[in-house]
Amino acid sequence: MYPKVKIVATLGPATSSPEAIESLISAGVDILRLNFSYGTHEEHEKSITQIRSAANSLGRNVAILQDICGPKIRIKGLGKRMTVRRGERLVMAKKPSDESFSITHPELIDSMYVGEDIFFADGTVHTRIVEKSADSVVLEVLTSGTLAEGKGVNFPDSDLALSALTQKDREDLVFGAEAGVDFVAVSFVSSEEDVKEARKIVRQAGGDAWIVAKIERKSALKRLDEIIDASDAVMVARGDLGAEAGLFRVPVLQKEIIEKCNVKAKPVITATQMLTSMVNSSYPTRAEVSDIANAVLDGTDAVMLSDETAVGSHPKDAVKVLKETILQTQHLCKASGSTGPDSREAFVSAAVEISRLVTCDFIAALTHSGYTARHLSRFRPQKPIHIITTQPSLVRKTTIIWGVSACVAIEDFSSEKELTGKFLEKSGLKPSAFLLVTGYLGEKIFQGKSVRYINRCDLDRY
Repeated sequence: MYPKVKIVATLGPATSSPEAIESLISAGVDILRLNFSYGTHEEHEKSITQIRSAANSLGRNVAILQDICGPKIRIKGLGKRMTVRRGERLVMAKKPSDESFSITHPELIDSMYVGEDIFFADGTVHTRIVEKSADSVVLEVLTSGTLAEGKGVNFPDSDLALSALTQKDREDLVFGAEAGVDFVAVSFVSSEEDVKEARKIVRQAGGDAWIVAKIERKSALKRLDEIIDASDAVMVARGDLGAEAGLFRVPVLQKEIIEKCNVKAKPVITATQMLTSMVNSSYPTRAEVSDIANAVLDGTDAVMLSDETAVGSHPKDAVKVLKETILQTQHLCKASGSTGPDSREAFVSAAVEISRLVTCDFIAALTHSGYTARHLSRFRPQKPIHIITTQPSLVRKTTIIWGVSACVAIEDFSSEKELTGKFLEKSGLKPSAFLLVTGYLGEKIFQGKSVRYINRCDLDRY
């Protein structure tokens, strides 16, 4: 059995060595995330080289997700980690000093007001403005926690006019395109225009990465359908989303976002604090395991680890916990019940229904862009999905799609016999029978969609 829900893990100081990367891939990671809030281009380039080398040596298709910073406001000028307690007062100023700290966009202090709430570190530290002067605000701590340099700051009461793409993001997008990353996660998306602008920069730089929109702003929730339509995939970024929209809304928002993505056949990643206790502990809490299982049951395509693998003491164990929880839960996954197939999905839907009635080892889908693969996955077949494509750049991108067991790129073909032969030879599979679903491939032998049942007798005749 293999995990149908995909595993994303973040690289960091704890997993920067070639041995650590290989260990994560061996444990079951499908996509490795590079957090561009930290590190230089030279360091990220080294990580990309190490990931490609480790994946090749292990014979695995492993994708790279470039997560750009966006206009995330962060703590600046705090010399050391600081534990704060309820009732204490802090000073946030335009210029840091021994008595105060600042933020990466200090000019925003001008637009703050007494009574507004400010959250730090993924919403774990809640403060409120109780005094304001020309150059600073005084904050009262409402929930205890830890502050550190670079931790995020959220202003749920303010509508901050900040573009989703900073100059650094634009430079990072060009670097990622030239380095050949497979996915780009765009932070703090507010509209479909943010997604389109990121895609334009990537394409102009020669890249073909799929664009992943991170849903973490209240403004994104207002335009959710448009953002999903414009994106190749979506991430439920629960940390900032909780700070922006309210912690207690996150479980329902997670379900709503995943449902919309499932209906539109757009892959969706559930992220943030999946296994926070395992940053220090070698064993998860029952609540964390339930959280992972519920994300799987909600219909997520992938789950993501952040600090657990970036700075945690037990990165490989955290991946194993994700994998085991997925394996114990995925048999209950069902297609979204809110909508049935439309006319464009008739053949993939039929293939899933047929796979329940006939003896077959898997469903193979021939696709040029990934469209057929995504829409086949949407109906959550119990049989493994194998992807066939003539586009090598698509191979690693299918690692984000629920249920995909493997993807192989083949050379051009002129007949179904040649297609089948090349697929089986390249994959090393020896099925007794399988279903073959074909999408539109232009001026090929398949100029429309089809479903074929291919059994051992057919293969022997080939």
